Parts: sequence; C-alpha cells; structure tokens
Amino acid sequence: MIALKDDFDIIKLNRKAWDNAAKSYDKEFHGKIHTLFDYFCDKLPKGGYILDLGSGTGLPYAKLLIEKGFKVLGIDLSAEMIKIARKNVPKAKFKEISMTNLNYKEEFDGIFSSYSMLLLNPQLFKETAKRIVQGLKKGGIFYLCINGPWIEGADLDKDVIIEFKGEKMYSRPYSKEEILNIFVPLGMKLLKFEKEIITSETWGKENMNTYIFRLE
Repeated sequence: MIALKDDFDIIKLNRKAWDNAAKSYDKEFHGKIHTLFDYFCDKLPKGGYILDLGSGTGLPYAKLLIEKGFKVLGIDLSAEMIKIARKNVPKAKFKEISMTNLNYKEEFDGIFSSYSMLLLNPQLFKETAKRIVQGLKKGGIFYLCINGPWIEGADLDKDVIIEFKGEKMYSRPYSKEEILNIFVPLGMKLLKFEKEIITSETWGKENMNTYIFRLE
C-alpha cells in the first residue's frame, strides 16, 4: 500500500503508471462497447463537439465518435497515451492535460468519461465535476461510466491502490448516491442509468455503472 501525501501525489502516481503502461495497454482487447454509448450519441447534435476525458490511446471511443461524425478533443494526463492516440485516431485532436485542470466554458455539446473519473479521489472528483459542467453548453450531455461498489455501505476509500501491468495507480469506485449528490446540485438531470456486471481478462470482474446526464 502506498501512502498518498496529498492530492497531487494521486495525479503524479497515475501519470507515471499510464506512461509506463501505455504501449502494452494499446495492445489490450478493450471489450464490449459500454452500455448507453449509442444512447449518448443519439442525444447529441449532428457533428457536435465532444470532449473525451481520459481518452487513453483513443481506442475505442474517440475513434467511434469520429466515425459517427463528431468532432473530438481527447485529453489525458499521460504523454505516452497521447502519442499513441494521435496515431490511432488522426482525425481527432488530443491534448496532454489532467481532467482536474479543465478550463472550458460552455464549449462542448457532449462530454464523455469512460472509466477515467475513478482515478480521482472524492475531493478531486467534485472539483472536476464542476469543471465538466462549466464546459458543457446548455442542454449538453454528459456520459459517465464508472465502477460502483460491490457491497452497499462498504468503505470506498479502502484499498484504492490497484496494480495494472506492474504499475500501481489510484482507483476508487463511486456509489450511485455519491454520483447524484455531486452532479444534480450542479444542474445536471439524470436521463438514464444502467448497471451491468462485466468481466475482462484485463480488469477481471467489474460492477459497471453508466450514467447519462443533461445540463438543464
């Protein structure tokens, strides 16, 4: 177990992990397309501008969004991930930046987060949620896919350091109650919620929770 001194350490830890794991991660099978992806896309205007949070290598979602005719900006804290993404999805734009440093104002028709916000602790999560809402146009759509807890009432801040490809990183599940308590007060309306148990060779068994919000 790594002792995290402060919030900055979480970002530093995760950046190092993903930089080191980027090449091997790019070769991984990314599994089935997440539930509600098509629903998210159908809610967006034709040719809309989408921000992909924690876009990784650009696969599969930045590529799929481009293929559906959207303009895509992918951001990731890992420089190595960004290098690979630019090769994988040349029609999208990618920027090396942590989602905790977002600074956009009413710019995006949709914001997409697939298993990226679980890399944030609760404080950083809440701060980033505000930045997400600020970046959406009125009526904008937010897609959030994240792990939920297996046991109701469990201590979600325990065992938050996981290992992938020999690299340690911070990762925390979030309950539906936590998610709603963060986003609803920011003016977001929950349009859809789905829960599914998925299994992959890369991550094992996961409790996948998917949310679609609209900024009212």
